[in-house]
Amino acid sequence: MAVFKEEHQDAPLLLDSEHAIDAMVDALIVAGPLHKGAQLESLDRQMLSSGLPDHVFLVGVSADGRFGILSYSTGEEGALIPAGRATVPVATYMFNTYPREFLEPPEVPVDVVRQAVKEFVLSGGQRPTCLEWREEPY
Repeated sequence: MAVFKEEHQDAPLLLDSEHAIDAMVDALIVAGPLHKGAQLESLDRQMLSSGLPDHVFLVGVSADGRFGILSYSTGEEGALIPAGRATVPVATYMFNTYPREFLEPPEVPVDVVRQAVKEFVLSGGQRPTCLEWREEPY
């Protein structure tokens, strides 16, 4: 299971089924004219001694709902984005009202975004294997 919390939302949305995951991605698609993103946290992974999660999985969907961005980070693996050719020099997605720029990002079709989120959630927070990953450039 995993959770994500939208801005001004009292309680996080529990992602405990494929239906809930599809509903989350659909909500990102209809969110508005900006590229919208969500930070997911797996409830199946252990927390750090600080009480923070040991991972970050960012999921973004473009304003037209056709493409998206993925970023998976852990202390052991570092920050990773999908491998492949960059589709734009910089892509900006909004996470909790803050813009997050991805340098040289290979945006992926929204169906791949859905598949990756499902794999992340249903695998207990492991890095999705449905696509190849590379180190995120900074």
